[in-house]
Amino acid sequence: MSNVWFTLSRLFAILHVVHYVNCTPESDSEETYNKYYNYVGLTRRLWSFVEKYPHICSLESVGKSAEGRELWVMRVTAHSERNEPGKPRFRYVGNMHGDEAVSRQVLVYLTEYLLTRYGTDPRVTELVNSTDIYIMPSMNPDGFEKATEGDCTGSSAARQNAKHVDLNRGFPDQFDQLPRVLEGDAPEVTAVMSWILHKKFVLSGNLHGGSVVASYPFDDSSSHIASGVYSHSPDDALFRYLAQTYAENHPVMKEGRPLCPYDPDEGFKDGITNGAAWYDVPGGMQDFSYLQGNCFEVTFELSCCKYPFASELHTEWNNNREALLTYMEKVHMGVNGYVMTSAGIGLPGANITVAGINHNITTWIFGDYFRLLLPGTYNITASSSGYLPKTVNNVTVTEDKATLLNFILNTSSEKMQMPGFLASPVPSTAFTPTVRSFDNQGASTPEPLVQPQDIRHHSYLDMELFLQQINTVHSSITHLYSIGQSAQGRELYVMEISTNAGIDQPGKPEIVFVGNLHGSDAVGKEMLLILVEYLCSNYGNEALVTRLVNSTRVHILPSMNPDGYEMVFEAQKYFGTNSDFSGGVRYSSNQNTDLSKNFPDQSYGEDFVQPEKAAVMSWIKTHSFVLSASVLGAGIDMQTWAYRNTGTLGFTIGLSCDLYPQAKDLLTYWKQYHVVLLQFIQQVHFSVRGRVTDVQSGQGIVNSTIVVEGSRHHVHTSKSGQYWRPLAPGAYKIQAFAPGYSAVVVPVRVLETQVEQVDIGLTPEPLAHSEGQLEGEEFQKLLEDLSSTSGLEQLVQSLLPGGMLHYRTYRERSDFLQELTLTFPHITRLYSLGHSWEFRTIWALEISGNLESPQPTEPKMRYVAGVHGNAAVGPELLLEFAFVLCINYGGNPTITKLVDRSRIVIVPCVNPDGRELAQEGKCFSTAGLTNAHGVDLDTDFLSGSLSVQPETRAMMDLIREGGFSLSVNLEGGSLLVTYPYDRTTQPAHNEETLKYLAVVYAGNHLGMHFGYPGCHIGPESVPGGILRGAEFSNHSGSMKDYSMDVSLCPEITVYTGCCLYPPAEQLLSLWVEHRTSLFAMLLEVNKGLSGVVRDKEGQPVSDAVVRVNGSVLVHSDTQGYFHTLLPPGTHQLEIHAQGFQQQLWKVNVSSHQMASPLVIEFTENSTHFSQGVVLAAATSIITILLFSLLIWHFRSAKFVRVLNGVRWLRQDNLQMDPIVSEKSPLRGVFLEESESEDDAFYLEQH
Repeated sequence: MSNVWFTLSRLFAILHVVHYVNCTPESDSEETYNKYYNYVGLTRRLWSFVEKYPHICSLESVGKSAEGRELWVMRVTAHSERNEPGKPRFRYVGNMHGDEAVSRQVLVYLTEYLLTRYGTDPRVTELVNSTDIYIMPSMNPDGFEKATEGDCTGSSAARQNAKHVDLNRGFPDQFDQLPRVLEGDAPEVTAVMSWILHKKFVLSGNLHGGSVVASYPFDDSSSHIASGVYSHSPDDALFRYLAQTYAENHPVMKEGRPLCPYDPDEGFKDGITNGAAWYDVPGGMQDFSYLQGNCFEVTFELSCCKYPFASELHTEWNNNREALLTYMEKVHMGVNGYVMTSAGIGLPGANITVAGINHNITTWIFGDYFRLLLPGTYNITASSSGYLPKTVNNVTVTEDKATLLNFILNTSSEKMQMPGFLASPVPSTAFTPTVRSFDNQGASTPEPLVQPQDIRHHSYLDMELFLQQINTVHSSITHLYSIGQSAQGRELYVMEISTNAGIDQPGKPEIVFVGNLHGSDAVGKEMLLILVEYLCSNYGNEALVTRLVNSTRVHILPSMNPDGYEMVFEAQKYFGTNSDFSGGVRYSSNQNTDLSKNFPDQSYGEDFVQPEKAAVMSWIKTHSFVLSASVLGAGIDMQTWAYRNTGTLGFTIGLSCDLYPQAKDLLTYWKQYHVVLLQFIQQVHFSVRGRVTDVQSGQGIVNSTIVVEGSRHHVHTSKSGQYWRPLAPGAYKIQAFAPGYSAVVVPVRVLETQVEQVDIGLTPEPLAHSEGQLEGEEFQKLLEDLSSTSGLEQLVQSLLPGGMLHYRTYRERSDFLQELTLTFPHITRLYSLGHSWEFRTIWALEISGNLESPQPTEPKMRYVAGVHGNAAVGPELLLEFAFVLCINYGGNPTITKLVDRSRIVIVPCVNPDGRELAQEGKCFSTAGLTNAHGVDLDTDFLSGSLSVQPETRAMMDLIREGGFSLSVNLEGGSLLVTYPYDRTTQPAHNEETLKYLAVVYAGNHLGMHFGYPGCHIGPESVPGGILRGAEFSNHSGSMKDYSMDVSLCPEITVYTGCCLYPPAEQLLSLWVEHRTSLFAMLLEVNKGLSGVVRDKEGQPVSDAVVRVNGSVLVHSDTQGYFHTLLPPGTHQLEIHAQGFQQQLWKVNVSSHQMASPLVIEFTENSTHFSQGVVLAAATSIITILLFSLLIWHFRSAKFVRVLNGVRWLRQDNLQMDPIVSEKSPLRGVFLEESESEDDAFYLEQH
């Protein structure tokens, strides 16, 4: 018997291998265009796409066919894992009739085309980045399985689904009120209808077969005459344009003569037809999409033969490829934008009406809309229930791209009533955990709306699984993310619960709950996990929960101390103890850290902030939390820190005296306190809130300060100018001010049952140079536009191309730079930094609009390449970058402003000797890596070394020259960005800034940010495409470490591609990949933090020290100006200057605005005070010295007789009055012989 089992097992293994060999090539290889995929093959092929391109595609099923086959939909877009506001949704549906097979294959080919060309083909890359594309290759998989290859006319059995329903006759019809099909007979139609209504697609194509024509709505008429009745839709002209777009890009369709064998005389003018005029189709999908789905849809008949032989597939793909792409691009025509409340909250379901066109569309979940329109001028209205409609007249629409048109709708009274204040208890029947009743009475409890999991104590792994399941089940309102890791590497998970979770939503206040600061504090953790499920399970079912989730961003961190909890959990599990492990995180065998007492600026003497606290501090800083709560746990120090450093009002909510109760008691605590938690969430809305704007531009003012009269607590506006200030009911005066603006004081009355909306407009203070101020405002607006979604990409694509990409020798490179300076003498300056070992010049090219009169406010940017000569791509990219800047200066206003406001220094090749030795096409060759002296220059930047290479010395001098705010160094051999340090050391003080800059570069690269370099050498995956240098290539003496240490200039190293010296033909695609990132760094250097330090007389204070977040140091220059780059968020400033008292500031840095100058004025000169202190100190020192001399004289021989006289008195038992204290220094004068002289200076310790 054992031999039989052995034989069977071997046979099974062989069959498995054979199956793998047979199946794997089919799914992983490139298309051959010579076969059809059946359902199994199609499924395998689609999943292979997901496995190979997970960063830009995902696969989902929208339902099942009558026979249980999945209705697969491939989603192709950047960030396919989430919905993004402002990105239109497009769909193609194929094989609706099972016997019409061409569309099924063509859509698979289209999917592969988009995926394989993303990142290399600019057109495809732009389409995928800017469009949310959904492709359903087969809506009728059951019918296809019955169809026969080569059958050109088809059969009803294959055309219909398994229940004998024609799917394109099964949708609700505008002229017939009765259902077209029986419920359950067309599950495919039901699934697709739900999908259409949920996604609100903007544009769609429905692919069929049996002719070659584009057919547009309406598909039927009220008369239902078989054919010949033109059925106009309100958007008839637009539909004809869309149909024509496809037809004119199809070589057969555009002729209007399909020449189909069954009707060779049939013709269509320009290859298009009105659906009903061709033949009447009641219950069609394209009419349903238009009338009820918010979507414009056209039907395309692709071939006369419905199921041609596979040998025809390649021809059909070639016929349709350009038409498919061009039609998709039309999703970006017309008008788009957002409909928002005055608080900036998007309004889903708002109506968009175009005067003269009797067809409205509605906004999607973010309040965004896309209204396709032909070029022309329109009057457009936005309206929503409960809001006043708004009309914008004379909106101009062009053909090249959509016109941006945002609407802000106001209520009749701008008092935003918060519905459902908790005047009555929260209904406890909305959520009942599935555990035995805690009162042991067996009393029945009301049935919950949604059954939750058992309430129990969760280990870390249990909690992780629980949160992941909640995030999957309730994906529409949840976003699970990690803010960092614990000391032992466990993730610090946060669950955000809100509509559109995970996306910044202006106008929605944010609230945070933190639990489990102490490892033994289990109650807070479990209550927060129950709160997560309570909010998610009852959303849409319970009115209060629904309102809170719709209007609030709730962030829940169940466990801040997962390491400590695991220790307690294991102890409870194995020993049944209830010990208090305090902080719970054991860093050594004899040291525990109490996480609640580890925040900076406290009096606990902690020198090292633990990773959990560092993660929480960074998290709180990057969000505009209005309220925060520690649930149980002694978290008062976290709340104090948040209050002082971020403006967040913090509270500690204690729920139990027992830190680790039995699991059966957790339900008791939940029932007692869940009302408190909901009330706390609701309190975030009962505050004064609004926007602080510039009265001239209407733009929100970031980092404005809001002060309530009588309170020392300040809050600051977010990057959109919004603020929230919780206040108790009463009358207040609120002051708003910002640097460069006149302060404004407004009265406000806070009521108990409504939100008070107080928008404040600030007037810019008059400046002596109003023209300069205007230019600054224009530049600010420019940066905001470029920092918006696709703003920078649009700029890059609009520029005049350089077209100078090819590899250059040293002589060609030198000639190119010299010709550039001769051609553009007013904005370029070429100079030598030094020479190489073989005496080649190391050139530096400076580009600026103010070469002769540099301004201190102009940030200085450095681009470097060629440190390793075999990394040949970098020098050519920088030369192309320089050329594009120059040829667009003066012609492109955006480039002109950027060059005028910046100083750009480009060093294209640090190692010209090595570059001459490198060989084209050698991806991994080390030839040229070192300089002519055999030294790797990126190990030679050692401070204090007297034997550095001449190339190194040249760069050291440039770096020490100072003034640079940012540097980018281009390397090769991988596809990622590294930030300091390259040597093994503690993280840099400004590591958050360095990581942010690396993220900016990687995020603007077409593929780097996905984190898969795809190189034969190096890491297989790099999260976000960024690493600390030491984690990638650990070495000392690097240029970026030197730049950080010597000049405090952040430098990132960009690895441009896997191949060090690729063929010249690849340079263009590499330029396309990197150009946006190079320009993004030029934008970034104009952001961050800048300002001027001056005294009360208005004179600049030079060499003032600006300490950022307690560590990063910046010095003001001779004109009092300073500038440093910082990540977005709230930062603390300490400003010191000799002779002045310290100032403390708190600022918000935005990711999309320029570094608005701070004006730091020392109003109190402490010079005289300091002089008085010095004089007093000097007097005290002199007095002490004289006193010491007196003591010395007492000890001298001159006073021996005095000492003897004293001893004589004591020998005669005479009593002395205690003239001096026993602890006085003079006591040493009267020491007994047996007494120690040291005792005379005893200091009392009691």
